[in-house]
Amino acid sequence: MRKNEVQEIQGLYGPFSLSERVLQKIWLRGDFDQNGLRTLSGKSLRILHPGRWNLLDGPDFLEARLELDGQPCIGDVEVHFHASDWNLHGHGANPNFANVCLHVVLIPETSDSGVRTSRGMEPETVYLMPVLERDLEDYAVDDALLELEQVEDAAWMLAFIERPLEERRARLRVGAEARWTRKVAFAGKRLSGAGWQDACHQYCLEVLGYARNRAPMARLALRHGIDDFASGRVSVDSLFEEQDANWRLSGLRPANHPRQRLRQYASICREHPDWPERLGKVLQSFPRVGGGVTGAAFRRAHGIPQLAGCVSTEVFGGAISAKRLNTLICDALLPLAAAEAMLPGVEIYWQQWPAGDAPDALHRFLKQAQIIDRAEPFSNGQLQGALQLLLDAG
Repeated sequence: MRKNEVQEIQGLYGPFSLSERVLQKIWLRGDFDQNGLRTLSGKSLRILHPGRWNLLDGPDFLEARLELDGQPCIGDVEVHFHASDWNLHGHGANPNFANVCLHVVLIPETSDSGVRTSRGMEPETVYLMPVLERDLEDYAVDDALLELEQVEDAAWMLAFIERPLEERRARLRVGAEARWTRKVAFAGKRLSGAGWQDACHQYCLEVLGYARNRAPMARLALRHGIDDFASGRVSVDSLFEEQDANWRLSGLRPANHPRQRLRQYASICREHPDWPERLGKVLQSFPRVGGGVTGAAFRRAHGIPQLAGCVSTEVFGGAISAKRLNTLICDALLPLAAAEAMLPGVEIYWQQWPAGDAPDALHRFLKQAQIIDRAEPFSNGQLQGALQLLLDAG
């Protein structure tokens, strides 16, 4: 049995590699919408404890505590990309899997996979894909970044650094362009379903929840609009309590605590309840791109510090710190502007904008690779290209 199978997943905006270990972490952390879960047979499912993660032979999680149709159930959990992987891996004849009571499957299948244990029991099946609240690639990036923090001399990094400098820069540009295309496509999909104001609202709350609490912030954004925050119809305490079981608080800096982020956003909405409209006007005022310059020269020529200051004060009332604001601009606002055809040349702004929240390991890697220097300060394009390299290496 392969404990960490890797498959190429055809995502909404292109293929990428995903390991089964990432799926296991999604289950372990409960990083999906657990409200109203139902198994394939129609039973209600409540997860009391996901089980002990088993990295040895046997089921992926041992002694999970569940409720099926309100009845307690203690048993093992197996995680797969496809339901058919159960038989492909020979679990039906393996007595180690005899106590599996739940089969967690990423991709729904239309055919009956015939999942049975060696005792002839049929584990319940639950599909992950319909209840995920983030694009699968985001989960893969999170996992790859964690490994990068732990191992900073991987073979792919050394091979990259040995390439000529111009080739290194070119590969980063290609990776960044691929990620830009996907981000704009995702922003367009969101706009088509929500419109400018709601899409801005949803994106902003999600980015304020980065990285650990994006999912519960996303749920709040779907249930409560800007007017709810601006009018005070919902309090910060009630919002926090609404997602009480889903917050991930361990090790958070005080500034990133969900209560603080919700308080910040409520203040923004009270001061500027029309902030998405203000944002549109500010973005449309950006100078048209020209001259072919990059890096520090681009930032001077196009007044990036002044533009960032304008977004900060005129749109968000100075409530968001500079680093998180840059993350919001790069991950949400500029892709939205591109999808809305609001600003010609917006991709170049996205490439050259200062990087926001970024792992220290990636910053060190880019400095070691001589990508970052005085003429080419740390930019979002460099960060996004490095993220794509990281995913490709996985």
